[in-house]
Amino acid sequence: YDSVHKKKLFISGLSKLHTDPEVDLRRAELERAFRKYGGRQGLVTVSVQKNSTFAFVEVATEQQADLALLEMKDRYKLNKARRTKHEALIEKRAAEEAAASGKVTDTIDWD
Repeated sequence: YDSVHKKKLFISGLSKLHTDPEVDLRRAELERAFRKYGGRQGLVTVSVQKNSTFAFVEVATEQQADLALLEMKDRYKLNKARRTKHEALIEKRAAEEAAASGKVTDTIDWD
């Protein structure tokens, strides 16, 4: 299985958050910073947890993720996120079921 998410970025080295308002501010900051990589609507999915020093950002396409890696490397410490085997198996099963029913799937939202 491919262990790398094609469109999800892992951002590390952030300051630790202790309160819900801090989490909300971090989420808003990352949404603004990565908005241009969210396709025509500028939609990105941001996952931030309390008491952590990392976040996940999912962008519109694999090409946008690659562009974000290049353009944001001076502002944030980031890499493409890794998937667990369980996530890969779920995605594979969903793709097989979609193919059997004639539907096309693009992505599965893990958050």
